[in-house]
Amino acid sequence: MNLKLRELTLKNEVLQTYEIYKHCMFMPCEEKFNAKVDQFLNDNSIKIFACFEQNKILGVMVVSFMGQKKIEIIGIAVDVSVRKKGVGSYMINQVLNDYGLISVYAETDNDAVGFYRNNGFSIVEFSETY
Repeated sequence: MNLKLRELTLKNEVLQTYEIYKHCMFMPCEEKFNAKVDQFLNDNSIKIFACFEQNKILGVMVVSFMGQKKIEIIGIAVDVSVRKKGVGSYMINQVLNDYGLISVYAETDNDAVGFYRNNGFSIVEFSETY
């Protein structure tokens, strides 16, 4: 694969990622995604990246810059046709390298723990209180 990572800054570009990004949303719908996109684009600490192969978007990652050389992954999703082929890992590593990051944080569900562990993350479990 010949992958390229590019920051998306225009709403119409980001809206094209719905079919991929919806997989990392709770109860996704286009209206909810549209509102999230507005929130992301209006927050200067958040960047939205898309992973392309030629002109096709294969993955999307939304990150929040939390201070000097630290980010939180708000959401990361890969097109179902290319999952487990390194697209998610490529996006994380490319952002790490491009921004010289020293710390990356992500909150996730049990389904993605293996992915993060395989990418060198330390797993910390938090108990839920209701």
